Amino acid sequence: MKLGGYFIHLTDEELNLRQQVRDLKSEQGAISMSDEFAKYMKLQRKIDRLVDQVKKMGSSRSQKITMFSMGVKVVINILHGIVMVSLILYYKNEPLYMLPESWFFPVNRFIAFPTGVPGGIGITCWILVCSSVVYRMKNFINVQPASSDLKVDS
Repeated sequence: MKLGGYFIHLTDEELNLRQQVRDLKSEQGAISMSDEFAKYMKLQRKIDRLVDQVKKMGSSRSQKITMFSMGVKVVINILHGIVMVSLILYYKNEPLYMLPESWFFPVNRFIAFPTGVPGGIGITCWILVCSSVVYRMKNFINVQPASSDLKVDS
């Protein structure tokens, strides 16, 4: 169950409708369709009407869960952005690591941004590299076939 399901529950009305559907289906099961066709079909129409109402209530609950989940994702992304910006602002004047200046000669200024210290690795570059590695590892793990898919039956 997703996060929204913990906060948005079935209403008493929806539970009541579901119980009515179960009761009508059990009553319908006790009736012979060939002997009492009119009564059987009348119960079937009631069941169909109640099932439609349950589906409408379920779709509105599903929309609420989706909106709740989207709201939580937006809040998490905003907090993530605030943390990243605050880290960049806090470490903007000091490099995270110092390496020989000649290692990164053509891209020294980019790697040292925003510190400007030659040979230093700035927080912005570090965050970009870490994000890229995590993204690539996540995709690598998701693409690998399961071990059961690799077995060949002969």
